Amino acid sequence: MAGRDQEIRSLSGLLMGERLVTVHGPPGIGKSWLARRAAETELLTGRQVIWISPTGTPAGAAPEKAARRLRGQDLHDALVVVDDCEHLGPHARSQIAGLLNEFPGISLLVTARRRLHLAGEAAVLLGPLDGPEAMRVFTAAATASGPLPDIWADDGAEASALRARVSDLCDQLDAIPGAVRHAADRLGGETLDAVFADPLGSPAGPGPLADAEHTYLTCDAAERLLWERLSVFEGPFGLAAVQAVCVSGALPVAEVLASLDRLAPRVLLTDAEGRYRMPAAARRTGAARLDARGDRWAVVLHHRRHYAAVAEEAALMWRMGRHREADELVLSARPDLYAAMNPATAPLSPAAEAETASGIAVSLWFHWVTDDRVAEGRRRLEQALDATLGARPARSLWLLAQLMVCDGDLEAADAVLVEAWPLAVRDGDSTCVGQLAQLRGVARLWKGEAEEAATEFAEALELLPRTPEFGPGKGVAVALLALALVQAEPEAAMDVIATSGEWTPTAPDTRADAWTRFVLAEISRWEGDPLRARRYAAQAARLMLDLRDRRSASVAGELVADIELGLGNHRAAARLLGASARSGPEAPVDGPVPAVVAQRHSRRWEKLRSLLGEEQLRREQEHGAGEGLRVVIGQEQSDG
Repeated sequence: MAGRDQEIRSLSGLLMGERLVTVHGPPGIGKSWLARRAAETELLTGRQVIWISPTGTPAGAAPEKAARRLRGQDLHDALVVVDDCEHLGPHARSQIAGLLNEFPGISLLVTARRRLHLAGEAAVLLGPLDGPEAMRVFTAAATASGPLPDIWADDGAEASALRARVSDLCDQLDAIPGAVRHAADRLGGETLDAVFADPLGSPAGPGPLADAEHTYLTCDAAERLLWERLSVFEGPFGLAAVQAVCVSGALPVAEVLASLDRLAPRVLLTDAEGRYRMPAAARRTGAARLDARGDRWAVVLHHRRHYAAVAEEAALMWRMGRHREADELVLSARPDLYAAMNPATAPLSPAAEAETASGIAVSLWFHWVTDDRVAEGRRRLEQALDATLGARPARSLWLLAQLMVCDGDLEAADAVLVEAWPLAVRDGDSTCVGQLAQLRGVARLWKGEAEEAATEFAEALELLPRTPEFGPGKGVAVALLALALVQAEPEAAMDVIATSGEWTPTAPDTRADAWTRFVLAEISRWEGDPLRARRYAAQAARLMLDLRDRRSASVAGELVADIELGLGNHRAAARLLGASARSGPEAPVDGPVPAVVAQRHSRRWEKLRSLLGEEQLRREQEHGAGEGLRVVIGQEQSDG
């Protein structure tokens, strides 16, 4: 099996100084393989290795059988490997301790589904492979069992497409070595398309489904019930999620905790943060039983309510200025948040859960507005809105319009804003009316209607509370009002920035801070201080990159380039333009930007072409694109 280099090094290091080392993890994860590799390494160094497998031996007889084998041998510095410790039975822990006490000259390497918790024990938790390792395991096994083209041979379209399919297959199998090898072995009798279509295969023969079925049948009633309920989770989950989703009258909290403690080592994957994840084969086994029991609707409903609360918690973190924590919470729960947003899988009807789905989407507005998630957020929100009966919620329409603006679809956004405004007014939702006014201002500003945009932002400031329950904070409206004013009335923009503290809360707001620094850069240029302007613009670009808002960072990066150009730093300006999202004078706008920014764009390129020449301009542009905006902004380069 490929990979596991880090685990092999870690295990070899532990075996040099520890008497008891346990390699633990769920079935199929590669514990025995790793133990064999470690044993081979020890043999190469001349160390005596004795391999003991209790499999097939009655539990009570296994320790005595092992002891008889060890007695009478010269065991100084010997390594005894006990593979598959669970076959020692319920007293495995005391039996391993007995071997250590009786034979003080040995070290023990034990493979088990859970660590033994004995004094002096060192443990290696074995998790799934990483993506490339899993792909190498699949291709190595597939080459041996059936005809598989060499997916690493070239970078052509066919090989690239095949690599993508293998990567997706390994993801579906949770990168568990045993499951990946089983899928590859099937190529000896099935087509590649058949294996890709259903990586788990049939439960009838050997493989992960049959193993999961066997393990399920060995569980007691409470463990089976918990297993079935855990199958609704799409991704990693913690103890709080288990309690929220799985506890019921038939499975009280104490029983859930006890059953989870027994079930986890046999079935679940565990990550470094202590969260659980149910492998695909176990999920399919549990889901079939949950359906047969008729309990799916209730468990899925609990699941949706819990993840709606998670979305609200993330939104609260964002409002409090804990942006990184909010992002991390959403990313850690993303598969289940996305599942809870899908009205098509609602337990009662799509219409019944459409409001929950769109409500989660609105709570996660900050998650969607980054460059790489606008289309995903729009697709999921539109799916929820399509299932809505009657008038569509005003807040959901605000988010839809926000995503349309981010996507550059200003005309469609205008139509949605027209639909949303009377609904928000009818509902008496002043926060939503304020957010709609702010968004109308953004659309107008991006179209070059600065005066009308300023009016909209001023109205938003009147309507929005100090800390809105959803959407951008009030500080963003302040910064955008100043941005609308700065070209025609820089002094008025200065006044807006100077009095922003009267309107906004003290909680940090990175988006507001970024646009405020952008405005301060423009004001500094107007005041004749290009060095200060460059500093503010660079700070704005870095903050926008921190928010993963590549489009806005590009706008700030171009402002830095404009300032560098004015300072005579022509090469630095060319590199900054190359590092920005729009890399040429006629490049299409990657989403809307303020009209004044778009107008400057082509003028910069024309001037740089005349100063540097076509060839040097191209080289500097490519250099900047290769380095990336954050790196180029950090470089203090000048050509004069």
